[in-house]
Amino acid sequence: MPSWREKATQMFPELASVIRDAENPYSLWSNLLDTFNCAYGPPRDESLIKRVYEYADWCNDQPQGKTAEDDLTTCVAVSFYEHIPQHPDARADMPRWFTLEDLLGMGKLFRYHISDAEFEALKQYFSEHQDKYVDRFRETSRN
Repeated sequence: MPSWREKATQMFPELASVIRDAENPYSLWSNLLDTFNCAYGPPRDESLIKRVYEYADWCNDQPQGKTAEDDLTTCVAVSFYEHIPQHPDARADMPRWFTLEDLLGMGKLFRYHISDAEFEALKQYFSEHQDKYVDRFRETSRN
């Protein structure tokens, strides 16, 4: 079993059939994005939201693939991070998961599906809500 599938099975037991049926990590992340968006509810599923972010972190910690097709970092970037600002509740929650520095450093990803004006508004929102950030790297072990 590929490591991405094994880790996903551990982290998302409630999605076992989706994970089993995923042809590749991109297919899985497409389903995870839908699940992530639904987790913003109502009712809101904080556990699932947190686990999706943790799985993204785990994927980013894996060795680089030989091609974009098998590179988990690329997969997470184009299948998850690019889409977060498109969902209003997830966008409003971003300051809890990312610092302003993260937003600026990953700006090309986060602005891919939104306008320049929307990205400027997002930067302003981050500036006003920096107190929401919780350092998830200190809170959890990154297995």
